[in-house]
Amino acid sequence: MSIPQHHTSAALPGEVREATRAWVAELLEEPDVTLEDTFLELGGHSALALQLGRYALERFGNEYDLLVLFERSLGEAADELTERIARITAADAEAA
Repeated sequence: MSIPQHHTSAALPGEVREATRAWVAELLEEPDVTLEDTFLELGGHSALALQLGRYALERFGNEYDLLVLFERSLGEAADELTERIARITAADAEAA
């Protein structure tokens, strides 16, 4: 899978949500993935979760919280990642 090198300090929520949906669809070979689906119910497991985290790290500079990814919907996992990136970005800005 080709992941654009797109390190960003402030990811847009829609961008993270769509990337999450697309990556899960490709990793699980399940084209009808929605943001309401859960990673585990779709057949995801720890090795695929680590791969998904690597994609997020490469693109957004941070990984998914695995507990959130395993226990909540894909949309909620994407939103949690977006919020965490925003908090880190704000803290970095304050420190500068």
